[in-house]
Amino acid sequence: MRGLISRFGKNIWGQYKTRRSFYSYIVWIVLKIKKRFRVGFKCNACDSLMRVDVVIPTVSKDFIMLDHVIRSLKHIKHNVNKVYVVAPRDVLVEKYCLRKKIVFIDENTVLGFDKKHITYSVGGVDRSGWLFQQLLKLSGDKFVEMQNFIVLDSDTVYVNDICFKKKCRFVFYGSDEFHKPYYDAYEYMFGYPPVARVSLVAHMMIFNSDYLKEMKDELEARWNRPWFDVVISTSSSAEQSCVSEYETYSNWVIFHYPEKYIIYPFYNKGQVRICPDDFLCLAASVEYLHSVSFHAYLRN
Repeated sequence: MRGLISRFGKNIWGQYKTRRSFYSYIVWIVLKIKKRFRVGFKCNACDSLMRVDVVIPTVSKDFIMLDHVIRSLKHIKHNVNKVYVVAPRDVLVEKYCLRKKIVFIDENTVLGFDKKHITYSVGGVDRSGWLFQQLLKLSGDKFVEMQNFIVLDSDTVYVNDICFKKKCRFVFYGSDEFHKPYYDAYEYMFGYPPVARVSLVAHMMIFNSDYLKEMKDELEARWNRPWFDVVISTSSSAEQSCVSEYETYSNWVIFHYPEKYIIYPFYNKGQVRICPDDFLCLAASVEYLHSVSFHAYLRN
């Protein structure tokens, strides 16, 4: 019991030191209280008639997870139109998509260039592929059919029903993460600070194509260059995670359309990628999780 209290205290103090803003800290505390009482967990008042597409960018290290991710999409409580897998050309993945009636998108055709267009490394580690993934997620409006689409990280599996629009408002999920360079990048790109007081990096997000286009148009008008070049320009050899597509889009929406969103706690668990089948059986019995993320980096 004493150890539990000690860990809780360290977490509280760590969050306060990291955020360096009393108001942001209070907002985080409120979010934790909401999570304790399962606020927003159930899909009450969900707009189940809303048609959405689902976009899953993936890379070779996550191919092992793809079938688990696809099968878990049944938990999305909206009318799913099409599922798109965006990835490097791979015979096995393309055959899988064909068999499952999923649309395969060659990642190199989306933006007109590949990750070699990006020069971004930190400490000798190539981060161009990671940044390229951010751009792909912000480009779903180029190929989806529906006005609204959900982007899901390819290492994250739904284990309970989840909703992305309630009472005419889009749902963003607030997490414990706080990474200052993401906020610095946002202010650099737009010229004004982000307004969200909690992180909205949640391994998934609903995008509205009209809002996304408007955001990218704003970037291009401000910088007089393609929006993706603006995002790429946030990279630094001193920072391995320079910008977040989720943090960028959600903060832009909150600033411009404050009446169109609501923030709920993020009901997710990170899990070491050892045996997904065994853990999914366990996770499915956990009443208060929306998703489980099998992050490859947790093995380290």
